[in-house]
Amino acid sequence: MRRTQQPPPGSEAAETAEGRSRSRLTAKGLGIASAASAAGAVIILAVATQVAVQATGESGQGTPTGVIAAESTDENAPEKVESVAAPTAIAAAYDQLSGDEVSYVRHLVSLTGDFTEGADVFGGAGLQYLSTDVADPTFYTDGQRRLTLLYYDYATNELVNFVVNVTAGTVEDVQRGSNSQPAPTDAETNLAWELMLADAEAAAALGGEFEAVTGTPLTNVPGAVELTAHSFTTDAASFGAETCGIDRCVQVLAQVTGGPYLTTSTFVVNLSTQTVLPVR
Repeated sequence: MRRTQQPPPGSEAAETAEGRSRSRLTAKGLGIASAASAAGAVIILAVATQVAVQATGESGQGTPTGVIAAESTDENAPEKVESVAAPTAIAAAYDQLSGDEVSYVRHLVSLTGDFTEGADVFGGAGLQYLSTDVADPTFYTDGQRRLTLLYYDYATNELVNFVVNVTAGTVEDVQRGSNSQPAPTDAETNLAWELMLADAEAAAALGGEFEAVTGTPLTNVPGAVELTAHSFTTDAASFGAETCGIDRCVQVLAQVTGGPYLTTSTFVVNLSTQTVLPVR
């Protein structure tokens, strides 16, 4: 697979490039249609497909109240609380996602061995949450409500796909796949940036550019830069990041707030090993 090329700063492509997350915007859910017989194909599809996932107070009705955000992985995340109540009403198979049901299915996933035996991007117990989407109802004949959830297992470098039956309140299927790297979440993007600032070579290069533009040193102060990122996989023309694709790697794009982009294309962050790699 060829690596994603960094779009020219300020170009339309830079604003619409596939496979990215924006730290100041909501993370995008990955559009996954899943069934037990098709779950292997689903994992492959996950790399190429992503759509915004809206949440409403009532399933399929009302004004959107936000996005089911992949960055919601802090201590209040559904996977980290003791219990989450089932939705008061089960949505129809085709209905829009609601925040309540996403919290519910994420909690159900957290009770499985596949989740608890994995590791997140910070090295903590439990898989790294990526996204939730409605399972394609055409794969089923019973009309029940199902959602698909994507997680990443940093312990094994695998993408993990869960199919949860909301109607029955059960996890129906779990599939794992390697060499699949969906777009990074906000949590992963922000960690990659922190690792770059902690790396002597990257910090010196980026800090010099930032200070030349702003007249102030580069620090990890919120609002100093706007971050985007895309997953990175190596190819025959890449040198210095040969394990990326098997390992989970990202390339960060950093724009000085109200100003130019910093030159980040010469660095890749390997999140699996928590290292910054010079590439050429």
